[in-house]
Amino acid sequence: MNKYLMIFCTALIIALAVSVKSCINHAAEKNRYKGNQSALMKKARIYQTSDSLNAISVERLLLTKQELEQERGYLMTTIKLLGIKPGRIQSTSTTATQTKYNIKPIIRDSIIYRDKNPDTIRCVNYQDKWLTFAGCRDTPLLIESRDTIVQVVHRVPYRFWFIRFGTKAIRQEAETRNPHSKITFSEYIELTK
Repeated sequence: MNKYLMIFCTALIIALAVSVKSCINHAAEKNRYKGNQSALMKKARIYQTSDSLNAISVERLLLTKQELEQERGYLMTTIKLLGIKPGRIQSTSTTATQTKYNIKPIIRDSIIYRDKNPDTIRCVNYQDKWLTFAGCRDTPLLIESRDTIVQVVHRVPYRFWFIRFGTKAIRQEAETRNPHSKITFSEYIELTK
């Protein structure tokens, strides 16, 4: 009788351990879904830094590898083209910018000879630290825009009065260094098992 009681107690303890582990996994999955829903419902906060540069703040999405493949297939294609094994990915970040800048180009006349006859062409040239714009009427137009995007990922703590504790959310801050550029989209995805 003691032998059967011991086997029954051992089976009961194993079943209890499996149930507790399953409850913990379900609670973690529920919290992940809740965080993802919060991140998707909140709009990105676009602001200007103290030196008048454009910046954006977004919350992270916590996805599994399978969810990343289903929902963001273009990222997986890019990752494979870069030669990175999908199992080694820790997080991905995507930021889009748009550059608009009104310039006052220097227009000059250039003389070229066609069939031994002089002809004038209008040319435009402009260059600064961020933009290059050059071209003539008969040649292709060159427009170059240079930019650097700085991305910082940080944790946002819970707050109770003046006390900060734990982690409420993970946020990404992205700033463009080109004063003529505007960040139009940003996304931060972290992968989980």
